[in-house]
Amino acid sequence: AAVRARFVVGADGARSSVARDLGLDRNHRLLIGAEEVFEVPANGEPPTFHCVLDPSLAPGYLAWVVNDGRHAHVGVAGYADRFPQGLRRTMERFGASAPGLAGVDRPESVERRGGPIPVGGVLRRIACAEGLLVGDAAGAVSPLTAGGLDPCLRLSELAASVLDDALRSGRPETLTHYSGAALRAQFRGRLTLRRGLAHIRTPAASTAAFALLRTPFGRAAAGRVLFGDRSFPDPPPTGQRPVSSPSSGAGTRSGWRASTRTRP
Repeated sequence: AAVRARFVVGADGARSSVARDLGLDRNHRLLIGAEEVFEVPANGEPPTFHCVLDPSLAPGYLAWVVNDGRHAHVGVAGYADRFPQGLRRTMERFGASAPGLAGVDRPESVERRGGPIPVGGVLRRIACAEGLLVGDAAGAVSPLTAGGLDPCLRLSELAASVLDDALRSGRPETLTHYSGAALRAQFRGRLTLRRGLAHIRTPAASTAAFALLRTPFGRAAAGRVLFGDRSFPDPPPTGQRPVSSPSSGAGTRSGWRASTRTRP
């Protein structure tokens, strides 16, 4: 059945068909990831989050194991054209020796997830007179950490405000205030780091980069990127410049144990 609407909101993921139909910008820099989720027996230990840096497993990103005491999340992500054995086979290889799950029997019922992750920063043209984009469709993901939940919520708050103004005033040109151009200026440093991360192609290079992060300078830089302000800028009110906000890309929950390591 046909549905009439004044505006269309594209919240349909990194490869948004709404963006295509509205003639808006589209994501071209993408990672692809896969994850398996399954129940694990409670062991009384605090939740853990393991990150593995290995270009043969996760080219340009990382592999991970999250054990929250009830479920395990095991996944890998990276550039699609750099999985020599394919994403599925790589996922199987990592799952067979995933850290933090020693002695845990994998059940027959496993939930599998997967999809593209945009890492090119917020797109410039994300609105027109007919509608706008939010979330992954708008590229609202930290280019470096690939964290997207908090950026999506904050950009969506601005989208709701702009749409409310447009509907109340009857002036669709109000949507021109919803633009990613100003926000993109806040991503220059992270886009540069993303390009650098994309060039790490060997375990030796990954080990060297990780060793740098263990220095006082590296720890300070990583802390600023992952846990400090400006991980993702707050969308500005109409006519104002973007301002920083607490980190949205990554964080460590209270009571969690985290580990990060390279694999030779």
